Amino acid sequence: MRNWLWLVLVAFFAPTVSMADTTVNDFAYGIKIDVPAGSAVAAMSLPEEVYESAYRRDLGDVRVFNASGEPVPHMIRYAQTQPAEAPWQSLLFFPLPPDATSEAGGYRVYVRTGPDGAVVRVDPRSSNASVENARSFLIDLSRVGRSLAQLRLEWRRGESNLMATLAVDASDDLVDWTMVQQRSAISDIRHGGRRLLSNTISLNPTTKRYLRLRQMDSGPAISLIRIEGRIKPEGRTAIRVFFKTDGQPVPESPGVYEYHSTGVFPVDRVNLIFDQANSMAEAVVESRDDAKAAWTRRANGLFYRIDVDNTALTSAPQAVPVSMDRLWRLTVDASDSTIGSAVPQLELGYRPHDLFFIARGSGPFILAFGSAAVEPLKVNVAALFDGIGRHRDNSLERWVMPRDSRMVLGGPQRLTPLPKPLPMRRIVLWSVLLAGVLVVAVMSWRLARRLKQ
Repeated sequence: MRNWLWLVLVAFFAPTVSMADTTVNDFAYGIKIDVPAGSAVAAMSLPEEVYESAYRRDLGDVRVFNASGEPVPHMIRYAQTQPAEAPWQSLLFFPLPPDATSEAGGYRVYVRTGPDGAVVRVDPRSSNASVENARSFLIDLSRVGRSLAQLRLEWRRGESNLMATLAVDASDDLVDWTMVQQRSAISDIRHGGRRLLSNTISLNPTTKRYLRLRQMDSGPAISLIRIEGRIKPEGRTAIRVFFKTDGQPVPESPGVYEYHSTGVFPVDRVNLIFDQANSMAEAVVESRDDAKAAWTRRANGLFYRIDVDNTALTSAPQAVPVSMDRLWRLTVDASDSTIGSAVPQLELGYRPHDLFFIARGSGPFILAFGSAAVEPLKVNVAALFDGIGRHRDNSLERWVMPRDSRMVLGGPQRLTPLPKPLPMRRIVLWSVLLAGVLVVAVMSWRLARRLKQ
């Protein structure tokens, strides 16, 4: 009896057998990577396919293997910041008649402005004046509020190629003008199925309220249909990627729509995209990781699209706490909405990751991902990459690109969770407890028998 009990205790306290080393086929999918010879550290932006097929929300089921099938140290972290490039803003502009300029430097036109200085209307004083072939344009910057760094032009596509030279002046009173761009060339040339397009104009800093765009060459007049402006970058911002997903109405729940993000994207921005003009929705955006979890509110407020003079004014994306949930829900308040039966698209924005790995061994390397069985690395390799990837012009790491699209490794069955292992520790504990009770019972029985004799 004592020998049997000892064997049970040895089995309980004996170390368990370690799991086999992770191999490429333990993952569902992979992407091949070519690394230039002589590279010590390779870096790449994490492809979108990784987010779509990763099983773990922390991306712990990602590994990098060399050509010999050996895993190499790697690290994943958020992409670094970039200059805060301002978005393009549509500008209000007015074509001026060909004979608009006067000896005084002003216009033989009537310019009406509102109380805030915004141009309301430009009327030629001569009824015979025409703006169809205008070679000058008045641009109102009162809605921008800050100095522009660039202009971007859009024109009607003609049958012939376009090349033109433009100048830009600035003014506060529409009388005295200061030049902010002396000569800038634009072009739209098509040949052999290719297109050479140059439609941006750089500007010297100015805080003036109005701009005057003048065509200086003697070629055909430009038929402008849109002018956009961009202010000078200020500071730096996180790199962010946006994508849209379609929704489906929830049966028997008016105003409720559900969406699927198709992956574990670290979403931190949300917005609604409307196909129809003059649409707005007072809505609540929620998310959850699976169909059994409770919904968590991520954002609420007014989302809109208002079209004015063929220009769409849209709501800006709302910042939300980082969420890697796959399921999203939109609840629209019908009393404060004008979307009718249309289903808006859900726009999600996320900060992508950069992948760094030691280029040990020969290539091609394989980025493997998607496994329900693989656990995150226990060893902290961040110290190995200290100072790496802070700037892409760093000479230590070599930025690479995936060779091909996603390939199948172990197959999609690797994403199926394995059956939960038996609770061996609990089983052994109960076995020891029952064995002890059995030993005590046998000893008590023997003692009672001797006393009886």
